Amino acid sequence: MHHKLPQYPHKSTRELKASLFLFRLLSRRFIVRTSLYLWRFLKSIHFPIKQLIGFTGYEQFCAGQDVTSCASMTEKLAQYNVYSVLDYANEHTTSAMDYKHNATMVLETIDAAKNNPAYPFAVVKPTAIGSFKLYQKMGAGQKLTTSEQLIWTAMQQRFEQLASAAAQATVILMIDAEESWILDGVNLLVLPLFVKYNSDKVVLALTIQLYLKDRNLVYKSLLKDADEKGYVLGAKLVRGAYMEKERNRSAVLNISNPVCETKDATDNQYRDALLSAMQALDKHFCIVATHNQSDINWVVDYCSKNNISVRNSNLWFSQLYGMRDYISFSLAEQGANVFKYVPFGPLEQAVPYLIRRALENSAMKSQTLQECLMIKNELRRRKING
Repeated sequence: MHHKLPQYPHKSTRELKASLFLFRLLSRRFIVRTSLYLWRFLKSIHFPIKQLIGFTGYEQFCAGQDVTSCASMTEKLAQYNVYSVLDYANEHTTSAMDYKHNATMVLETIDAAKNNPAYPFAVVKPTAIGSFKLYQKMGAGQKLTTSEQLIWTAMQQRFEQLASAAAQATVILMIDAEESWILDGVNLLVLPLFVKYNSDKVVLALTIQLYLKDRNLVYKSLLKDADEKGYVLGAKLVRGAYMEKERNRSAVLNISNPVCETKDATDNQYRDALLSAMQALDKHFCIVATHNQSDINWVVDYCSKNNISVRNSNLWFSQLYGMRDYISFSLAEQGANVFKYVPFGPLEQAVPYLIRRALENSAMKSQTLQECLMIKNELRRRKING
């Protein structure tokens, strides 16, 4: 990709130096692992972790503690045609009060997106508004107790409320990824809403995790279902973020590992899903959510060869806030639709998300080192240009 503009126009030199330091640390897996053990120890002794916010990566990967505090950064991104989705970072909650609170926070992000072009999307994580246990139980076809059925109905109503609000606000609501063993339960609540709300435009978009075996075939099946039932399929194509958790669980339970055996197998599934998405772009909506430069280049080249505009309203690219900014701004430069996944929320709630980002960066060392190189190049360019 060729860059005419600075690759990190939204960041000051001081902020870039801090980012470079953090990514250098994240490229060292031993340091990441040791830091996670230390973090868990400090949490177990109820250490006041707010004092450590500068050492957690919070400011790199989260934009603020609430919707309002995110505005300055998301407005700055929008100046360069890089848009945002606000993601309330509160995962795997367990109480009815938390479920209601999280649904209220998602409604707040939908309201913020209404009439604000900086926020074309909203997002909800199913386990933030419903019981992990019940998703798993329903997905396994087990019968619910009377009290569990009441909870399940409340979960259904929350999804309905959020879908309705998104439709009224003309905002696309993404359904975020979850662990493989609860996906069937999540789909029982979510998929019927696609027929209702996506009848003539995309209101809902689900997440397809291509590091899970045969998910490219699942995606093709959903495209076929959408054609047969006459709704628009909205899909966000990702590789996945729970690889270690999935593998550890399958080993403990002595069951088949749902994750592709090799990175090549995952890459092949992802590319196959991209081809299906490109071929269906005249009808269906796709978010290419990846940091993989090869896949992004492939999509851009496919569009060029097949006379498809990268500005096509059914095609979006997405990267995580605080990561691979050089990719996001380059795509925006080319006129592509691109947005950042922008988590927010109190530090204590954001810890699971920050842990995943730390592990991802240490595991994908080549990409993290590339990030360091791009930041160093930008710092050098600024020094030369004064």
